[in-house]
Amino acid sequence: MTGPGAPDADEGTEESLGPRSGEVDVREPGTVEPAAAATGARDPTRQASPAGPAAGKTPSHAPRGRFARRFPRLPHPPLHSKRGWFVVIVLLVGFGASVTAVGATAVGWTETADFCGRCHTMGPELKAYAQSPHRDVACAECHVEPGVAGWIKAKLNGTRQLLLVLTGAYPAPIPAPDHADLPPTSQTCVRCHDVGGLVANGGPVKLLLDERYRQDEPNTRDTIALVVRPVGFGGESTTRGVHWHIAQEVDYLSADPRAQTIDYVAVTEPSGNVKEYVASSAINLPTDVQPDIDRLKNLDRSRRVDCIDCHNRIGHGVSTPDQAVDDSMSAGRIARDLPYVKREASDRLSIEYASAEDADRAIDGLRAFYLAQYPLVASDRQDDIDRAIGDLKLIYRLVATPDMRVTGTTYPNNLGHQAAPGCFRCHDGAHYLVENGVQTQTTIPSACATCHTFPQIGANASGVLIGERPSTHDDRLWVFSHKNAVTARDPAGTTCGACHTRTYCQNCHDTKAVNVPHDDMVYNHGAVLERVGAQACAYCHQPAYCAQCHADDVLPAPYPVKSPTPSTGPQTGRAGP
Repeated sequence: MTGPGAPDADEGTEESLGPRSGEVDVREPGTVEPAAAATGARDPTRQASPAGPAAGKTPSHAPRGRFARRFPRLPHPPLHSKRGWFVVIVLLVGFGASVTAVGATAVGWTETADFCGRCHTMGPELKAYAQSPHRDVACAECHVEPGVAGWIKAKLNGTRQLLLVLTGAYPAPIPAPDHADLPPTSQTCVRCHDVGGLVANGGPVKLLLDERYRQDEPNTRDTIALVVRPVGFGGESTTRGVHWHIAQEVDYLSADPRAQTIDYVAVTEPSGNVKEYVASSAINLPTDVQPDIDRLKNLDRSRRVDCIDCHNRIGHGVSTPDQAVDDSMSAGRIARDLPYVKREASDRLSIEYASAEDADRAIDGLRAFYLAQYPLVASDRQDDIDRAIGDLKLIYRLVATPDMRVTGTTYPNNLGHQAAPGCFRCHDGAHYLVENGVQTQTTIPSACATCHTFPQIGANASGVLIGERPSTHDDRLWVFSHKNAVTARDPAGTTCGACHTRTYCQNCHDTKAVNVPHDDMVYNHGAVLERVGAQACAYCHQPAYCAQCHADDVLPAPYPVKSPTPSTGPQTGRAGP
């Protein structure tokens, strides 16, 4: 057949023709036009496929061609060249680096106070953190163990806390973390603080001077002076002081996750000998204490004494209301000559309010107090009263968070023993040495001089570091027999005046303690207590002293005893700020 429409000689096969009726075209998409595929007509512009092994092969650029037809507006790197592959690799590396940088920044942010404080439940901790000496240290530095395992553990714990917040099942107040859940101090505290410098040669001696105000009408100012960590008392070669605990191997047992009650203490001496001390409250039979020790070891948690056993609130410490008012008066923010301002301020801040607005109304009542009791002061000192009220409202917001049921005494601070048991958890005179399974009469040292000098309290306190203790002070009955060596209460002009001020002696003699007839105490102390009052005994003795014989509390506790966390599981707090 000839003519324009006649097929060439090599186009007579079925492969060169379009599909017959009922057949499916299995050729590569795009090799024929849609119209030709529908009619079976041949594209007149298409050249015949060459014969041979190469016939029917897909061009190497066909996949890129299909991608280009589907996404015609996207730039397509020329992957058929080395330059094209280089461009792709550079783009991938840049994208990966950007994602990594953004991810690292996001992860870093989740370890800061800005992120941790986003939950309203963390309000008390965030405020305390901002007032602490570690306010420039990221939260993760102390709360997250280094390494991938520590990071995963922290994020899982954070996810659990987030679920509690979302469901409203979080406890109020938020319990302090269990020490077992915190990284070891060798990975946190010791990274910045040199422990060797704290214990070498007895460690640094520090003089503490604090101003405190009495709750009397003139707000009498007292200066409290004491030397912490004295070195070489009485010519001893062994240093005594607060950091002795980390220079030795000291272990303890406590059933309380916050270790506010300590039942057992073990001290391993350099020779390897172990001294065991057991709290009297945990002993059933003094002549056979070993069963009690075994019971405690099975039930209580064991811990090695480290930094956070005493510095437990170092990152989230909050002053008690009384301390906060003293600091404000010392700084001059509250006028010190306003009558009874210390008493009225402390009383108003110590109440647990339902809201900050309720606290504000109670603090505003200071105006009514002066108007009723001191009308001239209310008239002439209105500006001072207003400034005091404004500062007290600020103090309340710093130490208390009503929504989370937190006050200035919610979280016990173990550093010292003023507002919480602290040191007296062990040094209470009621932890007895056990030898060969038998309770002895030797206790863990509880004298003031164990960790610091006896505090000097008065209008003027010595600013001179106190030297070695005189040999007479080694007498355990010196407090009773010193009257035989001195003739007056005023130490001026005597060797006692080198260390003691006039108010030092007066502080003790102004109390009822000197009127207690100790010769009658053993057999007739009931009548003595009735005559002088239990408070007279509390000046020198801790409640645990009487608890050795009495089942009930006899002496008034010098600090408020408050459980830091509920013992029956979490309480449901309110959602929202």
